[in-house]
Amino acid sequence: MAKRDYYEVLGVSRSASNEEIKRAFKKLARKFHPDVNPGDKGAEERFKEISEAYAVLSDGKKRRQYDVQGHSAFAGGSPWGARGAPQNVEEILKEFGIGDIFGNIFGGGGRGRSGFWGSSATRGPSKGADVNYSMEIGFDDALRGMNSTITVPKTNTQNGAVRRTTERISVKVPPGVSTGSKIRLAGKGEPSPNGGSPGDLFIITRVRPHEYFERKGDNLHLNLPIALGEAVLGTRVEIHTYEGTTKMTVPPCTQSGQTFRLGGKGAPRLKGSGKGDLYVKVQLKIPPHLDEESREIIREFERKNPSKPRSEMMGVSF
Repeated sequence: MAKRDYYEVLGVSRSASNEEIKRAFKKLARKFHPDVNPGDKGAEERFKEISEAYAVLSDGKKRRQYDVQGHSAFAGGSPWGARGAPQNVEEILKEFGIGDIFGNIFGGGGRGRSGFWGSSATRGPSKGADVNYSMEIGFDDALRGMNSTITVPKTNTQNGAVRRTTERISVKVPPGVSTGSKIRLAGKGEPSPNGGSPGDLFIITRVRPHEYFERKGDNLHLNLPIALGEAVLGTRVEIHTYEGTTKMTVPPCTQSGQTFRLGGKGAPRLKGSGKGDLYVKVQLKIPPHLDEESREIIREFERKNPSKPRSEMMGVSF
């Protein structure tokens, strides 16, 4: 296949400056470098092509030869000559004095491990795959924290053979996790297929709902039923939380729907210190049945304590 024009390969004009040529090469190298495109033969060939073009156009003498004679300026139509293409990046740098441009391309991270110029090229060991594991826990356990042991399936691939095993792993769930929280266990994921470090295991928690409490962020919410007499006269009530029993005062003449905040009685903060708050919403619970004597007491109460609870709604129309 006929070689493409080197200027066309780099996407620059024939009058391009050395700096323009260098910028064009770095841009293309980022895109097609084999370390960025592992296993992609097309990208590998493209990278060879742009490297060859840069090797010529960045060298003043070779560029002048190429401008006059084209590809025929070089033995066999290639600047590599009869010896053939270098076998790795280090040889290219030594042969053409490209400098540490590969390190600059990848943010000083080195020239990459791929020996992509020949079949002898090898990549370094790769990290094993990360594993996600869904773990369901109770509402109280999520707030208190807990220790548990789980069994995780593993897939071990060596020399092309796949072997499936399981591993029992101890997990410490910190206080304050919620649905979707992630617990990372480094090195507990899949083993590497070629001698590298194992992947990580991520425990993703799913918290079962509570019968009475609802969690919103680090705050807990509770609907608390109270009797008519408790709302009118006031009372002290006990609330059972994950930390034990706490007491709350319901003042006299408390309205149904009124909410009280108990500071620091909510969920532990997973990130940071302290706890959220507990919000208690009072709900007046009326007995479903009253005898006639009780009804008369209520009527007498209404006569002595007349009220107009819907007065603010009078005159409001749609």
